[in-house]
Formats: sequence, C-alpha cells, structure tokens
Amino acid sequence: MKKPYSLIPLFLIFTFSSAAGNNGFELIYQNIYRLQDASNVYLLKSGTSGMLIDAGSDRLTGALESVGVEKIDWILHTHYHRDQCLGSAALKNTGAQIAIGKSEEDYLQPSVIEVPINTANRYLLSNELSDFGRRMEPFQKPGVDRGVSEGELINWNEFSIRVIDTPGHTKGSVSYLVEVDGRLICFSGDLIIQGGYVHNLYSMQWIYLQNPGIDSSIVSIDKISLLDPELMFPSHGSAITEPKVDLRRLKSRLMDLQKKLSIKRAGRWNWSNFVQVSAHVIQDCGTTSQLIVSESGEALLFDCGKDFTSERLSEAKQKFGIKHIDVIIPSHWHSDHIDGIPALAASEGAEVWVWEKLSEHVEHPENFLTTCWTTTKFKADRILSEGEIFEWGGYSFQVFHNPVHMEEQMGLSAKVDGIKFYLTADGSSSNREGYMRSSIHCYNGISTHTGLIKTAQSFYDADPYICMPAHSNVFATHPDTRQEFIEWAMKTTDAITALLLPGHSELGFNPYWTSFYPAKITMNPGEEIQLVLSIKNTASHSVSGKIWLKSYDDIVFQEKTMDYVLEPGENGKIPVEIKVKKNCRPGTYIITADIEFDNQFFGEYPQGYIQIDE
Repeated sequence: MKKPYSLIPLFLIFTFSSAAGNNGFELIYQNIYRLQDASNVYLLKSGTSGMLIDAGSDRLTGALESVGVEKIDWILHTHYHRDQCLGSAALKNTGAQIAIGKSEEDYLQPSVIEVPINTANRYLLSNELSDFGRRMEPFQKPGVDRGVSEGELINWNEFSIRVIDTPGHTKGSVSYLVEVDGRLICFSGDLIIQGGYVHNLYSMQWIYLQNPGIDSSIVSIDKISLLDPELMFPSHGSAITEPKVDLRRLKSRLMDLQKKLSIKRAGRWNWSNFVQVSAHVIQDCGTTSQLIVSESGEALLFDCGKDFTSERLSEAKQKFGIKHIDVIIPSHWHSDHIDGIPALAASEGAEVWVWEKLSEHVEHPENFLTTCWTTTKFKADRILSEGEIFEWGGYSFQVFHNPVHMEEQMGLSAKVDGIKFYLTADGSSSNREGYMRSSIHCYNGISTHTGLIKTAQSFYDADPYICMPAHSNVFATHPDTRQEFIEWAMKTTDAITALLLPGHSELGFNPYWTSFYPAKITMNPGEEIQLVLSIKNTASHSVSGKIWLKSYDDIVFQEKTMDYVLEPGENGKIPVEIKVKKNCRPGTYIITADIEFDNQFFGEYPQGYIQIDE
C-alpha cells in the first residue's frame, strides 16, 4: 500500500525583488522547491547545491540566494522552449551543466560559427524563426552538456532521476521521475496542466496542418499512467495531486479532438492538369488557381502563385478560349496564392481586387508574422467588403469571410452556368464520406472565436452546389452537407476549448495574442521610430499587467517598463519608442518582451525584427 502524503504546507515562502513581483522559491515537498516564473522552475536542494528542472527567466539568481543555494550543478530541461530556458545561459556561466532530451540538443546549442547574438539570420527563414516546431527556440542558446534518453538515470547526490520520453508538447519532450521518501514524483514539463488540460495547442502541431502532438501525448499519458506517480509537478500551474484522475481526463479530451481532426480526405484525380468543371469554370489542379471565363473570353483568376506561369496561362488560353486575364482576386496572403500576381497583372493589364481585411497584408506583408511569409507586395485596384455582391462578366459573386486557414482568408461564391459555386481556397475540403471538413494550423493566425464556426457559417450562407478548394477535388454539396459541417465545426471548437485552460483558452490557441506591429521594420543607425505592442484580451473580464521590453545590443527602448489595463474584448495597442544607436552594425536584430497578463508571467513571448541596413 502506498504511503499517504500531503504537500508540505507553504509556510516557508521566500520573497525577492523581481520584475513581475512574484514570490520566490517555495518549499512544496521534502527538499523540493518551486518558483512560479515564465515556467515553473523546480529546485532539488542538497545542502548549498541545487539541481533545477527547467530554468524559467533571468530572475533566478536572486531567488536561489534567498533559499541558501550557492551553486547550481545541473539544469535538466523538459524541452527546449524559451520559457523553460531563459535563465540557463546565466547559470551556465556560473558552472551549471545543462541536460535535455537528445533529439532537442541542437535547439540549445550555439552556432558552431561564432556569430554575434544580435545577428538573428543564422536561424531565420524569410525573416522569422525556422520551421513550425522551433518557434519558441531561445534567442540566447546556453549549450548542452548532456543529451538524455529514455530510461537513463541521472545520479546527483542523494537524488536519482530517471528520464522518460514524453513527446507531445514538443517532439522531443522528456519527463523526469524521482523517488523522494518512498514516493514517486514526476516532473512532467508541458505534457499536462492540473485539471487535465494542455498549455497550448499550437506547440503540438509539429507538421503543417496536422496534429502529431495529440497522438504522441496520448501515448505519453499511457506511459506515465503505467509508471503510476503519486504526484506530478507540471511546467505551468499547480501540482497535480491526483495524477490518475487528471491523466484520464486529458486523454479523454485529446482522443475526442483527435477523432474530430482525423480527416480522411477524398482523393484527387490529378495533380497537374486543368479540369473544366463547367462550361466557364476551370480548376487548375497543378496550381492553386481557379478560372472563371466570360462569354467574351475575359477571365477572372482566383489566386495566383508563382506556379501559374505565363506558360501555364498560355496553355489555358489555348484550351479554353481565354483572351486575357481581366481580374485577379487573392483568397489570402500565403506565398503559393499571391507570388505570381504582380507579374501576371502587369503582363495582362489585369486589375487586382482584394478583400478589405487582406489589403494591408498584401501591400505590407512585413507588418505581420505568419507561416508561408512572402516578400511579394502589391496594391489593390479595388477593395472588396465582406458580404459585398458584385457583377463581373455576366455572373454574380459574393464575398465571404472564410477564416479557417487564416484570419485574413476570404471565400468567393459565384453563380456561373446556372450553378452556384463556392471557391474556398485553403483549409476546407471533402472527406471520403462526402462531408466538408477543415484542417487548422494555429501559427497561421486563427481564432476559436471565428475560425471553424464562421467558416462553416459562410459555407452554409453561400449555399453552393459545387465547392472548389485550392488543393483538392471539387465536390458537390447538398443542404445536409452544409448543416453537418456547422455541427462538426461547433463540436470541434468545443473540443479545442475543452482541452485548454478555462478562462484564457485563446492564449493556448492563437500564438499571436500578443505581437509587435509592424513585425518587421527597416531602420538606419541613429534613427528613432514608434512601434506598437498589441495585446488582445479575449477573456470575459478586465485584465491588467506589465510589460518589460527587451532587446539585444544596439537597439534601445526609450521606456522599458509599462503597465496596462484591458477591458473584455479589447485589443490594446501599447506604443513602443525605439532608437538605434549610431554605431549599430548592419543585420537583423530581435526585440521581445516579458509579458505579465492577468497574473501570469510570460517571458520573452512576442518577437519582432529590426533590419539595419548598411
């Protein structure tokens, strides 16, 4: 029989002067302390030495001194994310050694080539952090002394720590098991939060438009359940005192969402040819483009990536009697949908019509962070408004907001050849059972408040017979298809929010809830400029907090610390004054901020880029 236990009463609370004003380390179990920081930092104490599980922010040093720890021997990281590692570099300089799961060692290793810390280009792709799985990679990499693997033992003084591979939140996440006074304790990283929730969904989307972190988390939960710890210490939130209950709750929620997002798509008959869907509607299966041709031979082109070349257009003209492209309408601002627009518009003398909420994104893409970022820019010849009905070529069209793939995506309904079409671009298509389904990727910048539900509603309101996605087959629909899609969207949204911490679920779904605007800006040495730090309050109550602006090297904030208050639903725009030193070297510089939001501390969460030209 297991021994009964209880957490040590939190009567030993040591405070220290900190940026966010939080308490210092608190004694939560025998020789185990916790600091609530950018993540929970756990301290295993042995005399005046310590071992840390994760390293939160750079506020650690003062906190350690307050509990009588003179030296940190080891930092064991559960995963590589910035909020786990912000204090690591400073502690490594004092002699601490760093361990992390073997598959994530590279994320914490400094570049082999010595590059100044301000020059972010060594790990930027199109001026943002490389690939989807590494977006919370730390800016300052502390280095790694030991990569650890499943089942490995780390022996340190009286503690023996066992490594358990627990992928889910990241592909290489690990947990650490330690026995204290005959009781098994698990430091579980971001696998689970008390109550059976996850810290966020977007980190679990390692593969574009897929959710491998959900599948892996279910396996990891089963593994931890078999090990049967009596107590779990997660990276965020309170201790889990009933692991079996919370693990079971989380597994049930994950399996519910897994089932709803497991979409077996209908096959596509080809990936290269043009398909004439009706007399005047053509789908280009080799690109993302759709063509609607008037009786006079003019064409409206919906989406135009670089693959829709002049050669491709010539082939379409020959096959379908197209004389020239008259209008180009982009659905959203991803590169495979807009990169061919400027050249084709110029060569054909075509006008570009852009939905109102998309116009700034195609004219100034540098203002925003997203996936598939592009340097292609162009101005709209005409702005289309949501719900607008317009005529072209003898056909009737209507503009819809279709935000499942990204918030700025539009859909276009068209009545052509006596048939009602709906051009949906990305994110939605037919599954093998003939039902409409959508894939989501949080880093595209979508919201639980619009996303699936508004997309399904737009499909219902457009009431099409034929639906035309950009990357899969066209398919016929009927009233039952539309109603079933709305019901699925509502249930799937409920499953997403059920997985995330109540009260602030949007923070775990939309990684851009706080961001710099413009996200990327070019400046000259000695120049001063004002940016905006945007913070969205999606809660149903007012929130207050503080921000601590941070930069590297030669970028200076005129005011580094600010307080704010946001009403429910408010998107706060906090002015940020920046100055570049006169001797600043050319390169890409990172700016970031520690954010305190509704009594939660997020370390270096938003990121922006300052490009200094020669």
